[in-house]
This record gives sequence, C-alpha cells and structure tokens, in this order.
Amino acid sequence: MAAMPDDLRQIACLFRAAAGQLRRLSTRPIRTKPDTIVAIEAYLYQDQMSSAPAFPPDRCQETAHLLEEFADNLEALSSSSRRRG
Repeated sequence: MAAMPDDLRQIACLFRAAAGQLRRLSTRPIRTKPDTIVAIEAYLYQDQMSSAPAFPPDRCQETAHLLEEFADNLEALSSSSRRRG
C-alpha cells in the first residue's frame, strides 16, 4: 500500500522532532521536573571501571543529521506525489 502525501509529511515531522531532541541530548543532560538524569555507560576494561556517555554528542549529531535528510526526502516525495495526484 502506497503512502499518502499527508502520511509522508507526518513522518517527516516526526523525524525532525526526533532530530531536534537528539541535538538537545548531545549538548546537555536530560532534565525531568525534579531531577537531572545523566546517562552514562559503565564498563570494565583491564580490571578497571570506566565510563562513557550513553549518548555521545558526535553520534547524536550525526544521527540527527541523517534524520533531517530523511525528512527532506520524504517532504520532496510528498510534494511530487501531490503534483501527480
């Protein structure tokens, strides 16, 4: 079943929202009303405990960029299918 132009625009909007949240996550911790949540991953390396950010800023930015590219493509598909329909 083919997606309708409105469906494509809705998906593009969700991708853009997710990209915005990823960009925000790459710059600061997640804040809820009473608390601040700092997400880290801990691991053992050569008998020592080490930690790393659970959301590395560079990967968040890269993924956000990809989501925005996908959103652009979906919006282009949406407008071309409107012209044909």
